[in-house]
Amino acid sequence: MSEPQPDVPRDSARAVLLQFVVFPLLVVAVGVFVFLLFGALATERDDIDDHLAAIRSGSSHRRWQAAYQLAMAIQRGEAVDDPEVATRVLELYREADDDDPRVRRYLAMVLGRLGDPRAIPLLLESLEAGDLETRIYAILALAEIGDPAAADPIAAALASSDDPDLRKAAAYALGRLGSRAHLPQLRAALRDPVPDVRFNAALALAALGDSSGIGVLRRMLDRDELARVPGIREDQKEAILVQAIPAYALLAGEEARPLLESLASSDPSLKVRAAATEALNGL
Repeated sequence: MSEPQPDVPRDSARAVLLQFVVFPLLVVAVGVFVFLLFGALATERDDIDDHLAAIRSGSSHRRWQAAYQLAMAIQRGEAVDDPEVATRVLELYREADDDDPRVRRYLAMVLGRLGDPRAIPLLLESLEAGDLETRIYAILALAEIGDPAAADPIAAALASSDDPDLRKAAAYALGRLGSRAHLPQLRAALRDPVPDVRFNAALALAALGDSSGIGVLRRMLDRDELARVPGIREDQKEAILVQAIPAYALLAGEEARPLLESLASSDPSLKVRAAATEALNGL
């Protein structure tokens, strides 16, 4: 699903698999590995503690930078299972009500990644009272935590907001939350004047097993249609195609085969070809 992007990149850690084939070396290797592992964990925790301390007591400029650095560290997988970190971030989020809004935005990213349900009431408060960008960050964090209890206010935002970025985030979140109770709001969003909102609504509906957006999905797979979207970049077209392919294949079944075969054989993007090939194999 086409997740709205905040103004920072979202990195993810990659696990490294070490295989030992000589038994005499195994004992030594394990010892070294354990030593390095605990050293790395200690270093990570020191970094996390430094970021948390800077958010609490640093200068105004330093606090939002530290919040950003903390968000990046958590996105890399550091300290995500540490309940003490979650507790401290929750405290900082409460205290940041009158701070630079960027502090809360990045802390919302952290809360979403940590997935602690204690964050839900705070994020819902921001959804009601925060500035526009903070509300978007709160919606995305609620989507990542994944509690369907957050769906009602998000659906209300989708139906009533004047801001297309917020509507886009809300449509995306409803798909992540698995909220079939709000199919009517998503179906209405298929008629939104902003293409990104329509696209996210169609993807959300497909994720919920609803075929109402199949026409929009089909248009998302048409490069000529995408070219009419104002300001769209080539990488954005590619991302839209890659995300729409499995959704369309799921809903259309065998009827999707001719289009998927065309994309798999002739689309200029290797990623699109690969996604279409995978979808064909799924059929």
